[in-house]
Amino acid sequence: MREGATRSGTGTALALVLLLGGCGSGGEREATPAPYVTPSALLPEPPPAPPSSSPRPAPSRSPGSPPAEGKGGRDPDDVNGDGFADLTFVMSHASWSPDLVIVYGSKGGLNPRTRTVVPGAHLEFTGPTSTADLDGDGFADVLVHGHVVRRGPATDSPHILWGGPKGVDPEAVPTAVPTSLTPRAFSHGTLPGDFDGDGEADLVLKTPMTRGTSEHRESLAVLYGPFTRQGVPRRHTVQPSPGDVGFHGLAVGKVGGRRAGDLLVYDGGDDGQAETWLVRGGPGGLSRQARRLNKGKSFAFGDFDGDGRGDVVVADSGSRTNEPGYDTEPPSVDGVMTVYFGGTRRTPQTFRNLRFARTLTAGDYDGDGTDDLAIDRGPDGVELLHGGGGGLRRGGKTIRRSGPATDPTGGKPHPSERLARPWTSADYDGDGRDELLLTWSPTGSNPALSLWWVTDGDRDENTFDTGNW
Repeated sequence: MREGATRSGTGTALALVLLLGGCGSGGEREATPAPYVTPSALLPEPPPAPPSSSPRPAPSRSPGSPPAEGKGGRDPDDVNGDGFADLTFVMSHASWSPDLVIVYGSKGGLNPRTRTVVPGAHLEFTGPTSTADLDGDGFADVLVHGHVVRRGPATDSPHILWGGPKGVDPEAVPTAVPTSLTPRAFSHGTLPGDFDGDGEADLVLKTPMTRGTSEHRESLAVLYGPFTRQGVPRRHTVQPSPGDVGFHGLAVGKVGGRRAGDLLVYDGGDDGQAETWLVRGGPGGLSRQARRLNKGKSFAFGDFDGDGRGDVVVADSGSRTNEPGYDTEPPSVDGVMTVYFGGTRRTPQTFRNLRFARTLTAGDYDGDGTDDLAIDRGPDGVELLHGGGGGLRRGGKTIRRSGPATDPTGGKPHPSERLARPWTSADYDGDGRDELLLTWSPTGSNPALSLWWVTDGDRDENTFDTGNW
């Protein structure tokens, strides 16, 4: 089965006072709940200043049709609650603000004619996006990042667009996640998960380094749902991050079921492979202990052996630093992918000589109840590994999709610049099998154009482009 079932209204903004925690220790132990502060510690904050000018005009384009009204459900990717997963992404433009796009699923899969385009009139969208039902009403909400359109310095922060029976209201003002953290805390995004296993979506982010101490680490903040329509969490915790230095980013699995999800923390500000740690979730929330995993920079969560417990994959992304003496990786890392199985003492599964895995995307592409894995191997295509009782196995299909030989400006992109890359996976047509989504956009020309392929691993179920959106 899948590791996850994973991702209107506004109110006065509130400031979340986060108390920075103390230091934790190394190896993996039984989960210990982190201390928390109740919502009584939430203090009011003045509302943001209004936009300084009228929204920047966008050129005329073909509007989409609204989606069918849904009744709600438990799918964290289903924004309008009609039983089909939906796609969200930020669409850049050459001469006006980026838009947030939602393409709705249906019995026939993703339908590009049924979409919502939210213009960047109130929020300058910077991406990435993710989905989860943050207020517990049965409709997935869209978590976006960006800064308010107004005078003064740009401050990126997480915001919420609320889902509902008709999807997202394109005229809605995004709700800020109220927090007093500095902009640096959001430089690598805020991610949804369910870290205490109560079935309600939570948010995890990193906080700035502790001031006035000898600590040189960021901290982990978890905002536990459900959230109010003002973006206020039920409670929150703050705890030290694993490792000895500040970390670079986070990776999580999709929200779903009543099983606590885990968190992967990785360091590395250069292009080398990163130190990684796994922080387990549990009834009290994230553990204050962590397990060190193999180095890598590509990650995926899923249930790859079908035992109902979450597993995590760490792989060599192929990137290397350009510093003398650091442009190689040891044999234990170079071209290696490792599968760590959850909830058991099972020995990790190791794949060698993969060369590299630019990205990893998990999904149940054959509908057998066990997650499979799509590996972006660059010019070697997208390789599918199938899951089963023994874990992942090679020997699946290799998928190759390419953009046109001539881009919209008449340029001739290099073959490596034409390759479609995995974006995400979900069950967009409700048939019990996940579809793998591949995408391509031209480099350095018309960024509003992107091509999309929706494949089940054997064939393309549909394709579309965003050229006139």
